[in-house]
Amino acid sequence: MTTWTRHLYEHDPLAVSKGESNGLSVRNIFGYHEAVGTSFIPLWENNTAYTFPTSALTMTVNSNVADDGVVIRVIGLDADYNIISGDYTLNSGTPPTTIAFFRINDVITIDGNAANDITLTNGGTTYAKIRGGEGRNQASIFTVPANHSFYLYRIDAFSATTTGASKYVLFRNQVTLSTGVVLRVAETTFLNQMQILRQLPFKYTEKTDIEFQGRSSSGGNEISVFGEGTLVNEELDD
Repeated sequence: MTTWTRHLYEHDPLAVSKGESNGLSVRNIFGYHEAVGTSFIPLWENNTAYTFPTSALTMTVNSNVADDGVVIRVIGLDADYNIISGDYTLNSGTPPTTIAFFRINDVITIDGNAANDITLTNGGTTYAKIRGGEGRNQASIFTVPANHSFYLYRIDAFSATTTGASKYVLFRNQVTLSTGVVLRVAETTFLNQMQILRQLPFKYTEKTDIEFQGRSSSGGNEISVFGEGTLVNEELDD
């Protein structure tokens, strides 16, 4: 057992949340959409499958003139899966462009409040979005950085459906390795609420794309999902 894997079992959860456990940090993966159809998609701002970039891309930050001056922070990974970030001031007249991101994990407002949607796009494809008034992206998508592992403790999912066997929700965990191998696991059905509590955390290795996906058995359903785990920097030593 590595030093940090051992600490994962011994750590004080409050200390991790406070940032006082060197090499360990809390990672939440959450998202929702109000009208998920009958095809599996991650729960994010668009009612579509998610397209991962095949190379690092410079994004254009699109916004509404009413939100000019709001500042957002984009946190993601470069082409080597190293963590990078940049801060961008919204300007609808001259939309800012970002540094080149291979993956985007978080888009967070750090100054002001945007009442309208903010989108990060390249070549007509949306790679991240903040819905108006929400302050940050809410997407059940996460890529594990290089030299890190992610240990998943729980997944909760919720839906407004109440019609039983005639209409239900399906959930699955889709994992794509850096080699291109796709694993679609932990598929299950539920009505209003699903909870998966692991007795031992599930380990995702570096450079893994994680998508918590949902779909409706018929029509559209509002679905939300919450995942919680610990991100471990495997390079650090105590």
